[in-house]
Amino acid sequence: MKKLYLLMLTALLGGALANAQNPLDGYDAPTYTNGVGNVGNIVSFSTSGALEDLNSISIPKEPTGKIAQELLVAPGSKVDLTINIDTWWGQFVTFCDANETKEMTRLILCGNSGNGGFENHTTGVTVYVEDGATKVSEGTLPSFTVPASAEEGTVYLLRMMFIGGTDNVTTYDGTYAEGTYYDVKITVKSNIQRYAINFTTPENGTLSIKNGETALTSGTEVAEGTVLTITATPNSGYELVSVKNNDEIYPNSTYMVTAAANFSAEFKQLATTGDAMLMSAPGYGSEEAQLRFSDTALGTHNTEQNQVSSDQRSRNYTFSAWISPMAYNGVFMGHVQNSITWNVEGSYGVGVQNGKLAVWYRYWDGSSTGCPGAAAPAVSETTTLYPGEFAFISLVTSNNGKTFKVYKNGEEALSQEVEQGGLALLYDACDFAIGDSKYNQMASKVEEVQLWNKTLTPEEIKASMYGFNEIPEGLVAYYRPESATSTTIENLAGDVDAYYRKNGALSSNNFPMATAIQKTNGRETVNITYNTPAEEDAAYELQRYHVALTESPAAVKTYSNLYAVNQGDTYEINSVMVNGEALENVTDPIQVGTEDVTVNVAFSLASGIEEVAAETIYFSNNVLYMPEGATAVVYNLLGSAVAETAEPAADLSNLPTGIYLAKVSMGDNHKIIRFKK
Repeated sequence: MKKLYLLMLTALLGGALANAQNPLDGYDAPTYTNGVGNVGNIVSFSTSGALEDLNSISIPKEPTGKIAQELLVAPGSKVDLTINIDTWWGQFVTFCDANETKEMTRLILCGNSGNGGFENHTTGVTVYVEDGATKVSEGTLPSFTVPASAEEGTVYLLRMMFIGGTDNVTTYDGTYAEGTYYDVKITVKSNIQRYAINFTTPENGTLSIKNGETALTSGTEVAEGTVLTITATPNSGYELVSVKNNDEIYPNSTYMVTAAANFSAEFKQLATTGDAMLMSAPGYGSEEAQLRFSDTALGTHNTEQNQVSSDQRSRNYTFSAWISPMAYNGVFMGHVQNSITWNVEGSYGVGVQNGKLAVWYRYWDGSSTGCPGAAAPAVSETTTLYPGEFAFISLVTSNNGKTFKVYKNGEEALSQEVEQGGLALLYDACDFAIGDSKYNQMASKVEEVQLWNKTLTPEEIKASMYGFNEIPEGLVAYYRPESATSTTIENLAGDVDAYYRKNGALSSNNFPMATAIQKTNGRETVNITYNTPAEEDAAYELQRYHVALTESPAAVKTYSNLYAVNQGDTYEINSVMVNGEALENVTDPIQVGTEDVTVNVAFSLASGIEEVAAETIYFSNNVLYMPEGATAVVYNLLGSAVAETAEPAADLSNLPTGIYLAKVSMGDNHKIIRFKK
């Protein structure tokens, strides 16, 4: 099978995409006639001569164009550059306009297309100034000198480029066959401000702050403009609660120094039992596993030919799950190739970027198997999802309108127009996956997972959050942790079961399976209080997924549906009151949200004895409830009248403990109820 798209997107799930490049502000990006190409990468970048030098800065293989880290340089200063690269066939060139006329002058040309000599994936190969295409093993480092007359605040550009298909570049013309570029901002300053970076040593984990490869100690003063990396890592058996700066949540993985900082991290013990499954990553759990199920749940398709002519899967679908991320950056659900388990290359990934909901995705070109990566992930402007929070996340796509949307708990978090043919589904054998790829390695927790073969409306998404006893039309895959046997999770809505797979390579065309499902805590619960019928032969259960609550109050998961189910023949359920409001029908679900719930169920004789109107009469918490306009006489078991009332809600708290009969009358209609106080 041809996989022409594989070079288009080498890191879909995780960092920036290959063509997500933006130049330094005020400058134009170079043009690549054959598109952005992965012809090499910078392994490390260091400087000597700046006010605050960079030490072995790691640069992503797939650059975003502009690098966050800037150089602060005093007027007249010379800065040497130590650049280690890794490439087999691409040429490496640097240009800089740090001169009186701000012309882009060439500093270095090295490498020769196809000849090699600059290959080292681990440390890279140091480049030196050279005029031809012959590798120079030692000599003069590339450098630039800021004019002595440069004014405070002047900005210059250092542009480092890999170029494919062009030999012996000597001048900057801005147009090349293919390649990638890296822009570094040079700012002229006479002196530099430094700020203290403080951080605590947490319990049950580590908090590391680095300047390049150099780990800081708390209290170190760091130059303004420096970009620090922040890593919070739990000890085995623990999970991240939060990272904070100056007592505020700090979800970013980097920090540009603009003021003094006070970082802290908190960890807690990771639950090993509960109602959720752990989608593990290094450091979490023993197996590093994901939940997978085949996308044939959306319809069969072949995996060898053009996806247009023979791929029958739905492009209008909804993919939802109850998810809790365990970090601020990473992917927790998506669509990936079936043959790959950890080194994931997929159609898209839904996750978080700096704590905000985000989607990294490919788009279908509309006519072939081309599925290039989008220029940048779609990121919500305001909707966050932090560690410890469970939310119902839904990706909803409609290729009729060429859009996809992401919802959190039924509320729209982001909407993205998709180019050409819409959101891609790779024509390989593919899976829907819960769990992250190798690029971010973020663990997560999952409860229910749903896949629909249609585009749900916001109202339908909100209804689906509560789960289902009966499978509605359009729900083609439905998985719950409690339906798991061994490492297989039964599809309650179809034939395509899900599997808890161990991350690793295929062996004899078999997937590596986890030895057991790793369980952990699920979403929060609220208390459900319900009454006991006063009638001796009346009984009912409150059930969630056909399982009865066994005590009152009972802890029930937020966003659950409960049902009042009659357990007797003599009486039938007359009404169901939820926090004082009657359900329209006694068979309707009792929707449990985020607040405690009180349920009162009233009964009537199943024989059809005439009742007082069609309204509810019941006793609960020392109060006798009856319709407006009715009167009641209360008798003890000796037949003596002990109370009379015409109040719709009569307080009978003064009665002694015991069994009573209340005769409720309205006109010529009468009803007797028995209750226990």
